[in-house]
Amino acid sequence: MKRAARWSCLLIFLILCTVTVWFLQSFTESKESEQSVQYIDWQSAVKIEADGSETPYTQEDYANLPEKGDSFRLTALLPADMEDGNLLFETSGLELAVELNGDQIWKSSAKTPEGAINQTQAVIPLPENATGELVMTCTVQEETVSMFPPMLRVESLAGAEASAYAYANFYGIPAGASAIVMLLVAGLFLLGVLRRRIDWSLIPLFLAAVGLTVRWISQGLGYYFLPEAVSTAFSWNGVGLLTFGMLVLFLIMNRRRDFWRYFGMAAAGSAAAFAASYLISLATDGYLSYYIRLQIDSLVQSGYYDNLLYWFTIWMTVVCAVISAYVIMRSFAKQQAEAQALNLKNQLVMDSYRAIETKMRDSAELRHELNHRILAMDALYQKGDYEALGEMLTAMKKQSDRQTYFTENFTINAILQDAASRAAKADISFQAQAHVPAELPIPENHLCELLMNMLDNALEAAEKVEDPKKRFIRFRTELKDNFLAVKCENSFTGTVLQDETKGFLTKKDKQEAHGFGMKLMEAVTEQYRSILDVSYSEDNVFTVQTALQLPKKK
Repeated sequence: MKRAARWSCLLIFLILCTVTVWFLQSFTESKESEQSVQYIDWQSAVKIEADGSETPYTQEDYANLPEKGDSFRLTALLPADMEDGNLLFETSGLELAVELNGDQIWKSSAKTPEGAINQTQAVIPLPENATGELVMTCTVQEETVSMFPPMLRVESLAGAEASAYAYANFYGIPAGASAIVMLLVAGLFLLGVLRRRIDWSLIPLFLAAVGLTVRWISQGLGYYFLPEAVSTAFSWNGVGLLTFGMLVLFLIMNRRRDFWRYFGMAAAGSAAAFAASYLISLATDGYLSYYIRLQIDSLVQSGYYDNLLYWFTIWMTVVCAVISAYVIMRSFAKQQAEAQALNLKNQLVMDSYRAIETKMRDSAELRHELNHRILAMDALYQKGDYEALGEMLTAMKKQSDRQTYFTENFTINAILQDAASRAAKADISFQAQAHVPAELPIPENHLCELLMNMLDNALEAAEKVEDPKKRFIRFRTELKDNFLAVKCENSFTGTVLQDETKGFLTKKDKQEAHGFGMKLMEAVTEQYRSILDVSYSEDNVFTVQTALQLPKKK
């Protein structure tokens, strides 16, 4: 049941992650922009020779690429009844000028920055119903130009707005997710510093998150918002490799078994979710399957792996950060629980010792008083006052009846006397037999933890029985064949509390103390190669028994 719940929670989490990614991804593609883009074909193209003469230039699937220094003049016609929008074309590696009906509307000279992935683009606002002849004169400035001649297209204003929004989201959402992971990892590391349990493997994970945060968004929008030197540094392709290297270093440094178990589960679940998403996208001709095919084709044809590496790295970074947070917080929770358990155990032991010390003081006072009474009795005997001597003996007998003596073992006797006193106050019938020697090869704290918790639980349960005549506790302990046998029976209401592991619980004032007495008793019995046998009958009798194997004398 517990395993099924764990896998169910994992499945629900993966479904939530998939839905969230799908929802956010839908804001990174502009369907309106795609529907409102109108492409314009070049009507004619000529190459301008060095002597000023012109020769026809043919363009077939952008395969006839020019050489550096070549000049061209391209002509196109704007379609009639065109909506108001923006004229778009790429300008990377070209020095060009554009005229519309003889009026110059654009002039630029753009070289491709080293390491840049995206091309520079011209965006020229056009009035509504703009028509006429469009002439572009351009000179090639670089050895290779990615796209020639430039691809003319007109995008409506609504499409341009949606395209800009999608473009910003495409770079901003992954960078934002990486920034959240970066802050999470930093917080985990600082928490470890405060608790003096530093996890140094979080340093490379933090650096990986930093790399993912700055590089992707800098490549897309850094040239506009950042200084050129900073944008160039953050956009450097080596940042991606260093980021992946930091992630590999984190995995090498992280040798926790729990981490790798959860990482394997996350990898299996993510692979299943990814495969399902891809098949659904493939069946519905969605964007995801198209994007994956595009990236694989790019990898096969040109060896360009950067995008695939980025998405794989960001997945690994997010998964590693989430698992690290879970493992660390669970470790802290376990440490806190152990500290609370230790404090509670120490409190119980201290209570046990205080009770024994009280009994020792009472016994010392009784011995002191007994010595005085013996002297007084001797004086009465010497005096011949037998009547007074008889009265003193009667008083001593009554006091002896009130202070029951169970065994010569001082610790067990003190525990039983304390339990008998508490039972009398609660109107509980208490019967105890203890056939044990004065000395046992068991530490006093172990005897206290076992017997005091056993009797405490019995007193607590018996006291809740409404009819005082049905309240009872029967306790017996004896030494048999090098085993200390202990059995405690008590009446109870018939209601038994159990935790999720079928362990028995008691009703304590403090929530953290529930069932802890049972755990302490089980811990003691395990140290002496035994078990704690707990049972109850239909006639409302609760029984706890064990047999401790005594250590051999050296």
